[in-house]
Amino acid sequence: MYYYIFDIKKCRKRSQVEDIKSYLGGLGISGEFTYPTAAQSPEELVDLGLSKKYTTIVAIGGDEIVNAAAAKLVGRKEALGVIPLETSSELSYLIGSQSWREAADALRYRKISEFRLGQTASGQAFLTHISLDVFAPMDITIEFRDFLIQTKAKSLVIANFYPDLHKIGDDFLDIMIESAAPEGGNLIKKISRLFGAKNELEEKSFSLIRARSLRIFTKTPIALLADGKKIAKTPQLIESTDEKIRLITAKKSPLATD
Repeated sequence: MYYYIFDIKKCRKRSQVEDIKSYLGGLGISGEFTYPTAAQSPEELVDLGLSKKYTTIVAIGGDEIVNAAAAKLVGRKEALGVIPLETSSELSYLIGSQSWREAADALRYRKISEFRLGQTASGQAFLTHISLDVFAPMDITIEFRDFLIQTKAKSLVIANFYPDLHKIGDDFLDIMIESAAPEGGNLIKKISRLFGAKNELEEKSFSLIRARSLRIFTKTPIALLADGKKIAKTPQLIESTDEKIRLITAKKSPLATD
């Protein structure tokens, strides 16, 4: 039983809505279609679908609606499907589908991969990564379980999944820091080596640290963005979820197993 949450704002033209519905019907996986509104959020629609006993919740749209649906399905037996419309390249790569037709075909076969999310203390989840909304180098403090880092950063990315980065464990996040000054970068790299983190990034100004959780502090509240959309702000706790979601993936997904 498929329950679709359709962000029609992501459609390039109005006819695309009917094209997608028709294609899904031809695959034999049509179902109930719902649409977020100002009065009913994607999260509320997921709750409604679950109350109706649907076993597959499908987010049709971009990263924002996919992340919202994923947050509600952590630790549940129901599966999350994704039909990408203007999603980030990282999310499309994660599910193994670059077009909505490919993703619809994958839904038909319902290949399940279990996957942890990144999550903020404010309850916002992300499948791929979030970044600090930095316009100019700024002082940040990152607190880990056993140590903290203070540096002037040009960019900060917290990745739950990022192409070309090999995760050391599915419950670890990859924290990528671009330092404004070489001294800051060198200090971070020394701490990284001390705690067993391996730098896989080529640029000398970048450092990589792995952790299950972290807290970010800035002098003034700064937005944390997922695909350009604000999902939280500093100070903020960010961690890997204890439980997983059941994500429908195509054969080309890096999560897929034979």
